[in-house]
Amino acid sequence: MSDFFGDDFTAELKGYYLTSLNAELEKFADLLDDSTLKRVRAEIREQCQNWIVDAKSNEFEYLSAWFQGFLDKLDVFATPEDLVQALRTAKKYVDNLQETKKDSPEYGVQFALTAELQGESLYLRCKVAGQEFVVPIKYVVEISGALPLYPLPEKREGLLGVIPFRGDALPVVSLQDYGFQKNEKTQFLYVICEFEGTRFSLQVAETDELMSVCDKDLQSIESSSVIISVPFIRNFFIKDQRSVMVLDIERLVAA
Repeated sequence: MSDFFGDDFTAELKGYYLTSLNAELEKFADLLDDSTLKRVRAEIREQCQNWIVDAKSNEFEYLSAWFQGFLDKLDVFATPEDLVQALRTAKKYVDNLQETKKDSPEYGVQFALTAELQGESLYLRCKVAGQEFVVPIKYVVEISGALPLYPLPEKREGLLGVIPFRGDALPVVSLQDYGFQKNEKTQFLYVICEFEGTRFSLQVAETDELMSVCDKDLQSIESSSVIISVPFIRNFFIKDQRSVMVLDIERLVAA
């Protein structure tokens, strides 16, 4: 893994590189529409060669490999929306590098493009008591354990309290307030999520695998009478004869 903290000068160079890279990704995403797709795709192809080399020279080996995979798949993105989504995925990878200060092979899985290209979505499987649900991996920042949970001065519906995370106090969603079973365990994991700049955490008993799910396999919650009624769950899918709920992060933030 690369480490920012070799010396101050190296840290400054790497930080500048990531900031510049983020700006380039944002620029291309903003330029894309039906009329510019062909031209911008060609520009991205040319620039991607530099991204691969520059990432490697800055000791971000896994990011370099990610961009090589992106370049190999570049012609598969059929619409401006598909290519913008891929650029946003790359930007989120870079955002994580800026926060964690180290590259990791796990990012290749977390920010994988294969599922998107096959009409699938990648999810993190979680469990609360006997209930299973998944969170779209693109909204997951990190999974943390052994964090202290501090109660709020006044009880608020839908929140368990706050946890410390990178200098901030993140609210922890109380899934039990929305109909989930109560966690009986005393040891928890916290799934840190982010949606449009808003960060929050989910307290879970287990989180043990990534799951790729075909979009066509998602069923509407309205078609089932056995799934709990929760404002931020619209879909579920069947896995090994079990019903697994899909959290709608946008609705959860608005709840």
